[in-house]
Amino acid sequence: MQNTIFDLVMDAGAEFGIKPFGIRAMDCMRLEKSYRLIPRELSIEYSAYESGLDRFVHPNKGQFLGRDALVEWRERGANWQFVTMEVHGVSDADARGSEAVYKGDDLVGRATSGGYGWRLGKSLALAMVQPEHAGLGTELEIAILGDRYKASIIEESPFDPDNKRLRA
Repeated sequence: MQNTIFDLVMDAGAEFGIKPFGIRAMDCMRLEKSYRLIPRELSIEYSAYESGLDRFVHPNKGQFLGRDALVEWRERGANWQFVTMEVHGVSDADARGSEAVYKGDDLVGRATSGGYGWRLGKSLALAMVQPEHAGLGTELEIAILGDRYKASIIEESPFDPDNKRLRA
C-alpha cells in the first residue's frame, strides 16, 4: 500500500506545496539536529556514554545485558566524546565521515558524519574526539580530501535546539 499512501499524502499536502525529498535531504537535516545514526555515531566502537546517550541509560534500574561493562567503562573514563562541529572555509566539499580531526599536529578524533546544513548555511561534521578537546568553542582542524580546514565545536542541535518546530 506504499504507493497508495504516498499518493494520499501528496494529495492532502498539495494545497501547502508539499514536495518529495530524498535521503540526502534527510541526512542534511539530521546533521543540523545532531541526530546520531547507526552505524556512524551509534556503533560498537563507542559506549552509549561516548555517543552522548547517557540521558537514556540508567544503570541503577536493574540488570540488563552489558550493564556491568557499561558501568565499568563510565568509571574508567571515556576515550571519546561526541561533538558537533562547524567546518569553516570549505567551498566545494564537506566531510562525509571518517575524516581525521586534528589539534595542531595531533590526531584527536575522527568525523563520523558530515555534510552541508542548508537551513543553517553551514558545513557541519559530527565527530568523536578525545574528551579534553570536546569543549564548546574548541578550535580544531579536519582533513577533507587532503586539505585541512578549521573547525569549531558548536552546541548540539544548531537548528531548532529547543525542538519548537518539531512540536509545532
